[in-house]
Amino acid sequence: MAERPEFEQRYAKLWRSIGNFIKNNTGLRVSGIARAGSRRRGNHRNKSDLDIIFTVAGDPPKKNIYPMIASNLKYGFPKAHIEIGSSYNVINMKIEDLDFDVVLLTEEEFKKEVTEYELEEL
Repeated sequence: MAERPEFEQRYAKLWRSIGNFIKNNTGLRVSGIARAGSRRRGNHRNKSDLDIIFTVAGDPPKKNIYPMIASNLKYGFPKAHIEIGSSYNVINMKIEDLDFDVVLLTEEEFKKEVTEYELEEL
């Protein structure tokens, strides 16, 4: 069953909003941000979330970054349900009926995951 086009449009709009927010409103030197996972590859299912990966210059630890990012996201997206994964591996966001996983990678991990060709403009 194909996903309704409005879901794709909503995911695309929120991807840009979340990506721009992380890049411009957190006070971090975000050196890269990209979509990842099945929604980027195009092999997602209707209930698949959208993975957003990012990297910060200097590779700060997730335990230092995630509480601040989660707090900022709660402020910027007050209707979203936002929680940090139990092992500080992900920030889960649910906005209305759309799910997002926000993941901090080291700069090296990010470069392995995303080629320049795959980087998108927000």
